[in-house]
Amino acid sequence: MIFFAKITGHFRGLIIKQKSTLLVMKKYYIVGVLVTFIVVFNLGYVFHDLLLGSWLHEKEAAVSREEYIIPVIALAFFIYSCILAYLLPIFHFYARTYYKWEIYKTAMVFGGLIGFLWDALQGGMIEYATFNIPVEVFLVDSSYHVFEGVYTSLLLAFFYSKYYKEAKI
Repeated sequence: MIFFAKITGHFRGLIIKQKSTLLVMKKYYIVGVLVTFIVVFNLGYVFHDLLLGSWLHEKEAAVSREEYIIPVIALAFFIYSCILAYLLPIFHFYARTYYKWEIYKTAMVFGGLIGFLWDALQGGMIEYATFNIPVEVFLVDSSYHVFEGVYTSLLLAFFYSKYYKEAKI
């Protein structure tokens, strides 16, 4: 009985430690998602509307809306932020285990990959092939979204690096 009690107590300690670690991770996830969403959403506006808005409307006149549907764009960026915030630690666990990468290197590679897959490949190339969008719009917009994936992941890496220090991982 004493042996069983020691083992049970040991597992209870592990469970309590895991629960507290998960709570800390959730805190960084939630804060990371919110900050990332605010930054990505606003930088997307600056790039697509303030910097290149007239050029994009001119080049995409045949398929462009007069007014953007902002709630749909916001929802898409929120989902994007949630997915990145969820997958980055998983990708980092793999990269740290097999390649000994730190969180920021992982974030750069992961962000570039996600930016490429999320928009440049799926959105950009298919939109170019489907709609009458000029190739220069495809190249400029897709390049921005690869960059967007990198800075979004680096921003999340900042929050997760705090988690890794706090959790001593």
